Amino acid sequence: MVSERQSLTRVKNLLSSSDMVDRKYYEYIDHTADLGLRVYGKNLEELFINIARAIFETQIRGKITAKKETKIDLHSESIEELFIDWCRELVYNFSMHGFIPANYDVKIDHYSLKAKLWGDIFDPKRHKIKLEIKNPTYHDFQLEKKDGYYQASIIFDV
Repeated sequence: MVSERQSLTRVKNLLSSSDMVDRKYYEYIDHTADLGLRVYGKNLEELFINIARAIFETQIRGKITAKKETKIDLHSESIEELFIDWCRELVYNFSMHGFIPANYDVKIDHYSLKAKLWGDIFDPKRHKIKLEIKNPTYHDFQLEKKDGYYQASIIFDV
């Protein structure tokens, strides 16, 4: 797992935007009361995987094993809505079923997503909650393609 300090160190070590995606996959955005994340990906699938990694690396401490599989199918009106829906689905699966993904196979076609996730079920003997992440918000939400990579900024209620 990557700590907040390690993630911020990666940000400080960036040399240029062209190698940004090769050096890190997310960073924290300063926000007064909630959690702000900025994620990067070489393509949309990587961007969606990286927000999932950021959510669970921020939320959970402990070893996550890939022993349970779940599938997610989503259809939305836009790629931005699909991103928000994906975040909601991840948070919901953790809240309702304790599912913590470790490995991802994500396919995006237009405004549809099909994903297979392999992960663990939350066990208080092996896992600790560092920060309870609730819903994603539309406040300051952005998703854009820049210089050959994708970037999204999102705020979560905590």
